[in-house]
Amino acid sequence: MDKLTVVETKETRDEFMDGHFDEDHEMPGLGRWVKRNVWLLVRLFMVLVFTFGTTLIADQFSYGLQEEAVELSVEEVNNGELPAGLANGDYVRITGTPDVGENLTPENVGGPESEIGISTRYSVAYFYFLLEDTGDNLMIQTAQGLPDFDGEEMVWEGKFSTLGTVIFFGTTSEGLEVANLPTDQSIPVIETGDTPAAYRDLFPAYSSVIVVWVVSILWLMWKRNKPFV
Repeated sequence: MDKLTVVETKETRDEFMDGHFDEDHEMPGLGRWVKRNVWLLVRLFMVLVFTFGTTLIADQFSYGLQEEAVELSVEEVNNGELPAGLANGDYVRITGTPDVGENLTPENVGGPESEIGISTRYSVAYFYFLLEDTGDNLMIQTAQGLPDFDGEEMVWEGKFSTLGTVIFFGTTSEGLEVANLPTDQSIPVIETGDTPAAYRDLFPAYSSVIVVWVVSILWLMWKRNKPFV
């Protein structure tokens, strides 16, 4: 028995040194597992890709389902007492008079006299200004353009956020400083370009992504490691 064991060990060593291992003689390890489960890994990778895409639209989908805006009062905002449970991404509304300069022109918007800050990235412009009613306690954001200011009260509604969480905060902070506007990151912001109605228009695209994600999971569970062909 001892002699037989020595012979088998010697043959195994010789095969290893000559590089003639076939799959049945390969030593166990991660590489061997990957080789045997390559199609499982391909399907798992596809599931991860669609999962990432789904997580990106989850908040937008949830926001689009909101129908009634949370009403903010001037008194609450000025006292720093926002409605209980209000969080970033909620749909909010407030009524107030914009606090901007007079004789606005394309040349002076963004400067100190306009009292309007501008943040521009990738050909997209975001405008920021205050309300007379709430002073430095609230800021309005509009995208791609400014409304027609007529000095009267207006209804502002959109997604609730803060200066610290708005898109391109670094560029935004610079634009606010140029316009002599406050830059405290805790200041509430209403992003008027983001309304649930706008996101509901994208629901067909969002739904298709979710359907593909679910199908990819079912496909993984069904086929697992079976080759595509």
